[in-house]
Amino acid sequence: MGNRRRLPMPPMKGDEPCTTNYGFFPETYAPHNPEVVAAEAMCRSCPLVRACFIWALANPSLTADGIWGATTPWQRKELRKRLLHRLGARALVHTLRAEYAKAVARPDSPGIRRQA
Repeated sequence: MGNRRRLPMPPMKGDEPCTTNYGFFPETYAPHNPEVVAAEAMCRSCPLVRACFIWALANPSLTADGIWGATTPWQRKELRKRLLHRLGARALVHTLRAEYAKAVARPDSPGIRRQA
């Protein structure tokens, strides 16, 4: 999000899947890699998945690796590229900040569902 202040990490309690498992940084992020599939499934069950996903989109330099918000680095890169094209940089920053605030305020909202 440029040189502006970064969004804080989602407020974690310490029992989230990513704090209790180590499969979130596999060797390869191939879509059918069992480690990737398992990490994405664990993320989707987490009440912070939406906030984590938005945080990762807002902080690409900090999330160039790993499964964040049930997405791979490639998925985030492609989505961010499309959002930048559609919204422009300034509107994207504003939108991510607004959506992050909503996601943090309601952490128990449903997670992300995998699209077929």
